[in-house]
Amino acid sequence: MDSRDTILKKLKANKPEFIALPKINLDIFDENIDMVKEFIRKVEVAGGKVFEVTDNKEVLSKTQEAFPDTKVNFTNLDDSGFFNTIDYETLKNPHKLNDLDVLVLESTLGVAENGAVWLTDNDIPVRVIPFITKHLVLVLPKENIVPYMHQAYNALDPEVLDYGIFISGPSKTADIEQSLVIGAQGAMSMTVFLV
Repeated sequence: MDSRDTILKKLKANKPEFIALPKINLDIFDENIDMVKEFIRKVEVAGGKVFEVTDNKEVLSKTQEAFPDTKVNFTNLDDSGFFNTIDYETLKNPHKLNDLDVLVLESTLGVAENGAVWLTDNDIPVRVIPFITKHLVLVLPKENIVPYMHQAYNALDPEVLDYGIFISGPSKTADIEQSLVIGAQGAMSMTVFLV
């Protein structure tokens, strides 16, 4: 057995004892907030934009209006063939996506507390794609907004998920000279359409 296998074997044998998560009374967080208004406010604070629409057709129409000069676009929305300039097979090779201009994805969960939108492997064709697109557009049903992260985590089923991520606003950093830079390591803009 080489040193790598020895180290891995010792790590596997040295697991800490399981500790149950604390029980939190979620009723103490009930503030009767307007979740849609709070969600919109928090997305805007994080540097994103929010629009209320009636259907996916309006989402794609408004996306094309907002980003008229894009060449490489993809969405997983139904009836979106006119919008897509690349096919699903191309997405399977992320190295071909360095010029992706606009990505439109559907989500099933949003959080009013921080304007975060939840995405899983079911929502994302390739895990890297929300981070390499220039403009990220997320579509979320209004009724799927929960007030706090506590409720969001309660809504998730860890047994079913392989991968999931909360995204809040476009990529940004203020590390360099304490100057805020949008689109530093990922999408330069994030737009959320509430349906």
